[in-house]
Amino acid sequence: MTFIKRKINKTKKIFKKYKIFFYSFFIFLLLIFSVFILIKKNSQESGDNYFDNSGGVEIEEHCDDFCQNRLIDGQRVSLGEENPFLISAVLDNHSLARPQFGLNRASLVYDIPAEGGINRYLAFFRSDLEDNFEIGPIRSARPYFLEISSEYEALMLHCGGSPEALARIIKEKLLTLNEFYNSYYFFRYSRYQAPHNVLADYSRIKEYLEDNDLNSSDFTSWKFKSKNEIDYSNFEISNKIALSNGQYQYDSAWNYDYDRNVYLKEMAHQKQVDDNGEVIFVDNVILQFIKTEVLDSELRLRINLLGEGEAIICLDGVCRDGYWKKIKNSDRTIYYYNNDEEVVFNIGKTWVHLVDEKTSVEINSL
Repeated sequence: MTFIKRKINKTKKIFKKYKIFFYSFFIFLLLIFSVFILIKKNSQESGDNYFDNSGGVEIEEHCDDFCQNRLIDGQRVSLGEENPFLISAVLDNHSLARPQFGLNRASLVYDIPAEGGINRYLAFFRSDLEDNFEIGPIRSARPYFLEISSEYEALMLHCGGSPEALARIIKEKLLTLNEFYNSYYFFRYSRYQAPHNVLADYSRIKEYLEDNDLNSSDFTSWKFKSKNEIDYSNFEISNKIALSNGQYQYDSAWNYDYDRNVYLKEMAHQKQVDDNGEVIFVDNVILQFIKTEVLDSELRLRINLLGEGEAIICLDGVCRDGYWKKIKNSDRTIYYYNNDEEVVFNIGKTWVHLVDEKTSVEINSL
């Protein structure tokens, strides 16, 4: 015990003698650590930033051979994470179905004509999102929704469908989840009137994918680029894209936000928001001109999605004429400028308008 006491007393004397040194060394280590954190933060902010599904800057990463571009939105992700399985959902756009749920979380949205001039959305969601949310309101399937969803090998969520669509699902063994027979994955939202009140539970949809070993969707990716500084001197800036089919409550428009380099959505001449009150915005807008045909007394449509047709592609505040091309049903639609150069989109979210013969388009420039 005497020996231990001597050792303790000796240690105390040494500490008192070199106390200033110990404190100085501790402060020095703290400063080194703080400088390291600051340098790391600055290097992230000055690098090649890419954008997450909400449009904000997420992360900077120089990973070269260890990273790939995600197929659906072009984001740089770790190798093996580039093609998470996709969920598509037929979303209602009736005036009683607004605001829609989860719409700002979609990586890609198709805006498609339906009966009576009331368009519907086919929204695509990644299956690797971490938070839970609702998707909807979910509406019924049509053949052209099935054709587009099949381009992406996605699971399509719907609530019923036209006779032709339901027959094709069975005959072609298409991957869909119908609320009529799978109510566990859906629920009725009490604040919306039927039939505009069916919502899907994202976490339960992910359960379905896991139970059925649906891990990845393989499809042809578009080309993407980072949002770098843009020289606008050689281009005419288009500050607004407006679409109208003669029904005021379904007039749609995009306003270009110069500072953020994104497009902000309007619906019925008001800002369009999702269930969180966030204004819908995207990084790319495509106008794909298509031909339609009324099939029956219910005003159901046939839309031809094969072949080629005119298109207008808008990104970075610039709208350019081009065309779309799809040779066979299994192909993904690819977009080109009129000089036959394939479009290189901004990394981030994209909105595709299928523009029919009854819809007028007006693009206003600064």
